[in-house]
Amino acid sequence: MLLKQLKAEIESILADDKNLSTVELIEKNSVQVDRKNIYFIFNHQGTRQLGVLENRLTVGDFSATDQVDYDNQTLLIGDLNEQNLHALEKRFTWLKPTSRHGYKYTFGLGDRLGLAGDAHLQLFKGRGIFPVLAQQSIRELLLTGRTFTSVLQSAEWSVFSQGYKDGWGADGDHVKTPYEVDYAVKTGFTMITLDCTEKIHNEIAELSEENRKARFAKLSTAQKNYFEETYLNKTFSLDNGLKVHFSEKDLQESVLIFYDAVLFAETIFHQFVQPYNLDFEVSMDETIVPTTPANHYFFANELAAKKVAVETLAPKFYGEFQKAIDYIGELGRFEEEYAVHEAIAEHFDYRLSIHSGSDKLSVYPIIGKISHNHGWHVKTAGTNWLEALKVIAIKDPELMKEIYTFSYENLADVKSFYEFKATQETAPKPDSVALKDVYQLLLDDDPRQVLHTMYGSILNIQENYQYVYRDRFFKVLNANLDLYQEMLNLHLAKHLDLLQGLAKDKEEVLAKYNYKK
Repeated sequence: MLLKQLKAEIESILADDKNLSTVELIEKNSVQVDRKNIYFIFNHQGTRQLGVLENRLTVGDFSATDQVDYDNQTLLIGDLNEQNLHALEKRFTWLKPTSRHGYKYTFGLGDRLGLAGDAHLQLFKGRGIFPVLAQQSIRELLLTGRTFTSVLQSAEWSVFSQGYKDGWGADGDHVKTPYEVDYAVKTGFTMITLDCTEKIHNEIAELSEENRKARFAKLSTAQKNYFEETYLNKTFSLDNGLKVHFSEKDLQESVLIFYDAVLFAETIFHQFVQPYNLDFEVSMDETIVPTTPANHYFFANELAAKKVAVETLAPKFYGEFQKAIDYIGELGRFEEEYAVHEAIAEHFDYRLSIHSGSDKLSVYPIIGKISHNHGWHVKTAGTNWLEALKVIAIKDPELMKEIYTFSYENLADVKSFYEFKATQETAPKPDSVALKDVYQLLLDDDPRQVLHTMYGSILNIQENYQYVYRDRFFKVLNANLDLYQEMLNLHLAKHLDLLQGLAKDKEEVLAKYNYKK
């Protein structure tokens, strides 16, 4: 009966592929017609499957759960699995991730649950922004129980289901070792974000002047001569009349804090990035203090001297980019300092990357304005998890209350992983939260951070060999994917509108999308 109904819908599409009004089972955006062949996703009794009508001689690439022959063609249905995805890749090259090189505006979309891709692509159509759909770090993989392979394949299935042919990227995010880089590269990721945390020496910033000078004096004569001749008491001109000057302190701190990271980036670039023609981002933001103009210029100039071509680079900007909440800091100073970082990026021909970009609505107009001509890259991830929790709060308030209680009571477990201000003293005590008010937990800063940072523990906690929350969480979410996608679209649209200048400030964009706290 199912195959018969699909055949009727297929015949209607083939008769007029511009008219999908009679389609009920088949997802309209997924339909791909190639002469008499047709490929699509359909939803039957809550389960999404692949449908293919193709010549009987070639259709064997696909794995089928059921099929029927019609003349010289076979109609089959199959699971959304790896074999079927690879078969589609042979027929549609646009399914695979590609380079973001040449795009001014790019946006990273960490989809921790593997369910946000369709909503992301619906939002990005026609925006002129290149989406980096598959963006995950090793830590996120461990906390969610996923792999680079599953992340990549989830994104590809979304690309197919939305018929998205404008190009998309895949970012092996915050990889820290050659092993992790190799894992991302061999899986098929097109971008590497190198996290230099273990090569950035934050302890130097806390040294006394005497000890800092003594540490610098330990460098070889050749090294000291090179650095001093290149930078000491030099002033470098940038666009718009901006300049970067190197005092003795500026030079010594830049070298001692960051030069090890420069050498690490050089190794990774020449071993992995250049041979595979990947996009390269370097994260120099894992520091205890904001990146100074001298730090930034030194890092960029040394990368250029070693012929390391970066597509984007992430300094640590002034202010606080904490998880799940808006920017904390004085906006006037942020704008002034961001303009200098932008000038350095333009001087060395790469774009700035803004990490922990989720929910930073206050600074988006500044970023969009200053980086308008040269472009930007913004990374988001955890905000998708919080939108999923909104679905739980609406559809199963009791589960939401349980999740918050667990998160609140175990917050200390993740203190070392993330930068956030929420504490058990500032966040609402679970006993004080009524079921009718659980949605508010996802609107206020402190409980938002509690819930954001605990996603790995929530998904992985087990008792008696069974997950406590994971299965119930996904049952509710999968049953309400339309609501989840609607919430994602509204939430991320606020980000994009501010970056693209379609709203002038945070208040205007919140009013535009009828945000009510």
